[in-house]
Amino acid sequence: MKLFSVIMSAVFSLSAFAQDVAPAAPRAPHKEDGIVKLWAEGAWQGSMPGDWKPNGAESQEKTAHMGGTLAVKNVVETALHYFKPEAPGRRAVIICPGGGYNILAWDLEGTEIAEWLNKQGIHGFVLRYRLPRGNEARHAAALQDAQRAISCVRSRATAYGIAPDQIGIMGFSAGAHLSALAAANHQKRSYDGRDAIDTVSCRPDFVGLIYSAYILADPKNPNSGLSELLPVGVDTPPAFLAHAMDDPLPCANAMAWMLALQQNKVPAELHIYPDGGHGYGLRSDKSVKAWATAMEAWLARGAK
Repeated sequence: MKLFSVIMSAVFSLSAFAQDVAPAAPRAPHKEDGIVKLWAEGAWQGSMPGDWKPNGAESQEKTAHMGGTLAVKNVVETALHYFKPEAPGRRAVIICPGGGYNILAWDLEGTEIAEWLNKQGIHGFVLRYRLPRGNEARHAAALQDAQRAISCVRSRATAYGIAPDQIGIMGFSAGAHLSALAAANHQKRSYDGRDAIDTVSCRPDFVGLIYSAYILADPKNPNSGLSELLPVGVDTPPAFLAHAMDDPLPCANAMAWMLALQQNKVPAELHIYPDGGHGYGLRSDKSVKAWATAMEAWLARGAK
C-alpha cells in the first residue's frame, strides 16, 4: 500500500454534457439508537468547562439548501446521537456536521452520514456540538466537545462492541475543521479534566475531511499553509480528504493538510473532483458525489 496517494479526477466533468439533475431528496429521518449527553456524564454533572452556559434556547429550522436541510441553531446541550448498524463491526466514527460554526447541518452532514456508515457496519455517532456565543473563538467550545466525545466513546468501547483503536472522526466544512483540530491537538486536552472519562485518550484513529474549511493560515491566500491552530506531527492520524475544484473555499485547504501529513510520513488519500461546489453531503449529482465510494474503499482497506 502506498504511504501517500493523490487521486485527481478528469480535468473536465462528463456531467457538463448532460442535463442538470436536481440534488437527491433528503432521506426520511432515522431514529437514533441512543443519546449520550456528554457533560452530564461522570463528574461534570451537567456543568461545562469554564462554567459555559447557553445563551437562549436551541432552535431548528428547515432550510431550502440541497432540497431541504435541517439547521440546528444555538446548541444548548452537547450530545452524541448514536446510530447502530444492523450488522455491526468493530469500527466507529464520530460525525461533525458543518455550518460555519453558525448552525449544524444536522441531517445533510450528520444523520444521513451515520446511516451511510451503518450500511458499512460502522457505528455512527453524530456530534451535537456547541456553537460560539458573541466574540468567542469559533472553535473553542466545539473542540472541548469533540475531545470529550472521542474519550467518551473510547471509554465505552466494550459496551458498544467497538475496538478502542478503531474510533475515527469526520466532518464537513466547519465540521471538517473541528475534526482536524481534534486530530492535531489530541496530546493536550483543551480543558481541565475532571473525571475518569477525561483520562481516556482523545486521539482519533483516523480522520475524514470533506470540503474542509478554515485549514489555511490565511483563508484568502491559498499559499499560506496550515493554520497555527493545527500542529500536525508524526502522531497525527491518517486522513481521507475530498474537495471540488469549484468549491468557493479553495481546495488548498485540503492540500495543505495533505502536504503536512506527507512531510510527517503519515498516510493520506486526497480526492479532488472537477465540480460539486460546497455543502452537498451525500446528495450531489456532480462528479464530487464519488467521494463516498472512494471513502468506503479507503475504510475497507483499513483507513490508512
